[in-house]
Amino acid sequence: MDGVYQLIMDIIVEDVFGSYGNQRCLIRVHFIKYNAQFIHMKVKSLLDKGICYLTLVYAFNGIQERPPLWDHLRKLAGQVQGSWAIAGDFNCILAASERYGGAASIAEMEPFKRCVEDCEVVDIAATGSLYTWNNKQRPEERIYSRIDRFMVNKDWCDLYPDKYAHFLPEGIFDHSPCLIRSSNSVKGKSSFKYLNMWGSSKEFINTVKNSWDRCIEGTPLYKLTTNLKRLKAGLYQLNRDAFSDIEKATAKLQQEVEGL
Repeated sequence: MDGVYQLIMDIIVEDVFGSYGNQRCLIRVHFIKYNAQFIHMKVKSLLDKGICYLTLVYAFNGIQERPPLWDHLRKLAGQVQGSWAIAGDFNCILAASERYGGAASIAEMEPFKRCVEDCEVVDIAATGSLYTWNNKQRPEERIYSRIDRFMVNKDWCDLYPDKYAHFLPEGIFDHSPCLIRSSNSVKGKSSFKYLNMWGSSKEFINTVKNSWDRCIEGTPLYKLTTNLKRLKAGLYQLNRDAFSDIEKATAKLQQEVEGL
């Protein structure tokens, strides 16, 4: 494995870190550091010479086994200069709402939360499957969790403002594949709209408070946009949890009216 550390290899991929129409993008990947839970690399586009850093994560299952990973990510955050993305299977959630069918413990979430805040990274906008993993058990024993993520720092947001993550259905696997796409290539993508009915939920105030009650380092604009992104995700989750039945009923009635 010593050779991997110094390995520089050319990889052909299609439009991963830039939009070039139908062209194929040639990138160079330089592996910088790795261990059993992550691989850290520098990615350079040979077309526009753009550089970003990418850390791929596969966290251990045990809660007591993950602290070294959080410490390594903090060290990387202090070393990276420029755009940085952290992606992969973190094997834990950031909020109780990211698990359905099983218990969510503070001992599991808090170390991950502190690491994310210390690294000053946020989830990029995401579509598709909310829960990215399930245990494939019988329906009455099924557990769903959002343990796969694509998180980025401010420089990454500035360099690739139109990128978002799309989580596909898991199919025969227990994890959902993730694709990074450009929003300008998606037609009919709707903008965020506040729904008055959300304010009637008992969880509305807590949703807003939890989205804003965090210490964020950076410029005032970065703090504002980060909190707004968190609030947007929280309100969408509130809508799914408290109002999904209303939306389904409304859609059904609309179909019946159109059929008259």
